[in-house]
Amino acid sequence: MTGYSVEFPTQVAASRLFRVSALESHNIVPKIIPEIVSSASVVHGNGDLGTVTLFKFTDAVPYDCIKERLDVLDKKNLEYTHTLLEGGPLGRKLQSGTYNVKFQPTADGGSVVKITVDCHPKPGVELTEEDMKVDKEDILGMFKAVEAYLLANPDAYA
Repeated sequence: MTGYSVEFPTQVAASRLFRVSALESHNIVPKIIPEIVSSASVVHGNGDLGTVTLFKFTDAVPYDCIKERLDVLDKKNLEYTHTLLEGGPLGRKLQSGTYNVKFQPTADGGSVVKITVDCHPKPGVELTEEDMKVDKEDILGMFKAVEAYLLANPDAYA
């Protein structure tokens, strides 16, 4: 298995979710899930293409950090892609991994979030369905935490 796709509806507007996850995740994620993310910072760039962000994790996560680069940023179509550069499963199981996220507005003011993950395992490593399941649950958990925060704080990132 070399990846997966998942989509889910949310009551949060696509533009708010895009702004938070594509442009402000380093600011908000440590605040809303401090039990998982101990800190986050931009280590290169200004939030535009090529920006590199470092997320450091608590002991609740089996690795210390991940570093990711923003490779696609389409503000008009509310889509972004980031590539893992360091940490997490990179180097242990993966040669590379990319995460593409699209936000599609819905008629009721909410949105549909579509996430496509493409993983390239290291030679000789086979990614299992369980590996993908754990990654998918982690990503969905983060998005659900952001969603809950935005629903509870309707003026935040409006």
